[in-house]
Amino acid sequence: MKITNLIILTLLVLSTSVTGWAQQPELSGFLDDYPPLTPAGDGSGVLIWKAPNIEAKYVAVFVDQPQIFIHPDSPYKGIEPDELKVLSDAYREIIATKLATVHPVVEQPGPNTIRLRLALTNVYVRREGGSSSGASNEHTLKRDLGRKYSLVEATVEAEGIDNETGQRLAVAVRKKVRQPGDDLNDEATSWDDLRAALDELTIMGIDEFASFWVDSGITRRANPTVSAEQAQLNLRAVIRQLNMVGYITAFDYLTASVQGNKVTLGGFTIGLGVLREAEGRVKTLEWVEEVVNDIEQLPLSGGDRNIRAGVYSRLVQYVPRTFSGNRALIRIGVKRGEVTLVGLVESELMKGVAVVQAQSVPLVKSVDDQLVVMEKSS
Repeated sequence: MKITNLIILTLLVLSTSVTGWAQQPELSGFLDDYPPLTPAGDGSGVLIWKAPNIEAKYVAVFVDQPQIFIHPDSPYKGIEPDELKVLSDAYREIIATKLATVHPVVEQPGPNTIRLRLALTNVYVRREGGSSSGASNEHTLKRDLGRKYSLVEATVEAEGIDNETGQRLAVAVRKKVRQPGDDLNDEATSWDDLRAALDELTIMGIDEFASFWVDSGITRRANPTVSAEQAQLNLRAVIRQLNMVGYITAFDYLTASVQGNKVTLGGFTIGLGVLREAEGRVKTLEWVEEVVNDIEQLPLSGGDRNIRAGVYSRLVQYVPRTFSGNRALIRIGVKRGEVTLVGLVESELMKGVAVVQAQSVPLVKSVDDQLVVMEKSS
């Protein structure tokens, strides 16, 4: 298992026009000591170090709360505690969400878990004005953050450690290279702009992200004879088969991962027919040798049925364009009163509305929010 690449995936993955280093980055002191760092060798601009003979035993990742360091040239060095929390929470959410598309991410670290420690450094505070310590609501706080902070020269430092022993497994550092026209004092217009910048620091497109994952060899028990390109084609073939499963509703959510000639299905469904058909369709692919069906069949109790109907009704009413014809952007799972929301929403506001409305349905015990805000097209 190439643990180093797992950390690289969380770093500043910029547009394809940004390659290499302008200079060796200045390190923040986030880590107690810095091992010798060398270029990753893939043109990504990432500097890495990894421990020798890393044991291939890790099955999950826990993402620590990122730390924030102010740019040394920032005219204002202070940062309000509530602003710090919002910025750090947003970055952690983006990282965890994207990692979860390709590897298990847990909320509580346990055995055989990598603890991923992160620092977002060179955050530029443009001005003292617009302090949000007295902000009346989260919307006002985020608005002021968009006006005050710049990530034009941001750097990410990451360290992966064994959660139980504290052994350092790998270190990676990347600095964003300022491009012509980038100005530290250019004001963002909104929180959405600042969040988009955080997004840019982390994300490739899903296809590219998955390809990088497969190519890196991180996938457990991966078949080394399958090329990155072929692995990606295989995954797309599986997804096409799942998209043809009949009777999919807003209460069914199917996922898949490919490891060589082995396909693992996940997600949840309320119908045994969906579970069986999904497995049967994937088995028709000639290259598939093994299918592990981990799709969870949710209980059909009267209480859960009423909760599903109630959550669905409230989302239709309060979250626009959530369900359009047979296309459900949000999938609803209910198990003994515990609700899971998975899918896409148009904004942070709508994400919050969806969760609040689900929580307001009678008999709901908890809501697991796995919603992702859709990227706005340019």
